[in-house]
Amino acid sequence: MDSKWGGFEITLEGVMRRQGFDHRRLAQAAQLQQHQLQQYIAGRVTRPDLNVLARICAVLGCSIGEVLRYVPPASDAANDVMKIMERYTTGKLAKMADVPANTVRFYEKVGLISPAERAPNGYRQYTPMHLVQLRVCRLIFMEPYAGRKLRDSSRTVLEALKEPDLPKAYRLAEDHLRVVEREYAAALETASLLKKWTERREWPSNGRQYGHKEAAAMLGVTPEVIRNWERNGLIRVPRAGSRHSRLYGEADIARLRIIYMLRQNNYSIAAIRRSLSSYDSGNGGGAVLALNQPQDEEEIEFMSAGDHWLEVLELFSHRARTIRQIVLEEMNKGSSCAPPS
Repeated sequence: MDSKWGGFEITLEGVMRRQGFDHRRLAQAAQLQQHQLQQYIAGRVTRPDLNVLARICAVLGCSIGEVLRYVPPASDAANDVMKIMERYTTGKLAKMADVPANTVRFYEKVGLISPAERAPNGYRQYTPMHLVQLRVCRLIFMEPYAGRKLRDSSRTVLEALKEPDLPKAYRLAEDHLRVVEREYAAALETASLLKKWTERREWPSNGRQYGHKEAAAMLGVTPEVIRNWERNGLIRVPRAGSRHSRLYGEADIARLRIIYMLRQNNYSIAAIRRSLSSYDSGNGGGAVLALNQPQDEEEIEFMSAGDHWLEVLELFSHRARTIRQIVLEEMNKGSSCAPPS
């Protein structure tokens, strides 16, 4: 390993043990020569072949960050690297990232990017890694806000970049992409179930009706949640009986289940109301489309992510792939501290 720049360490043996592979089985599955694989397992390969690593990762079902770890140089060598490394002023970094200079200062102040060193004249000196952090930061915090789950998932990548640990950041970027894709798959499935529900106009009934608390218990929510849906026009059930209570039939329960499912998958009240209004007006085919299309100007002005959730998730999927690509490009340069070529 180069004492000046650091290097990469292959950590293949632990992953193989965890996945239950010995070298013969892995060599056969990855179509590699056993001698060649042994060199990787023993850590004797100084310039790993990415094609070989891709085969290994595909067979073991792991990311490259699990089999390849960056080992930084010793502190003295690292200091030598920092001395010759390209530096940017606040203004230059802001121009490169296409953001105002005040945004750079603010991100540093609140800890979203690493603290910059100061030159003898007191000016901040940013590095290429600050540019990487800033690019990822902008992708994370751009509108719209899609909820804490996706925000927290993406911020783990940023924290790894601040260490900096590129293989870890890449692994976390892949994890974040999987989180977004799972959310998108769940939203699509929900929309599909909504479509099936709208196509069914007749509901078998045993004549039984359920009270407010019974209906809430069937969904696993509180009665107040159902009251909130009623106040927002998602369901209308007339009062009946001597006590003027709301009684829910089988069709009402099915509708409540659809509302619950849409809310669980982050569709907003406004989006659900649009969809169900389309269904109630006889346009069942437009119910799914209405989930993602605000209608009037006032609604568009105050639109949230949940009002067009599928569209937002498509956008976040693209951003997650971009974050992963940014980290991968830095990894391919060989070191987070390497000077530009």
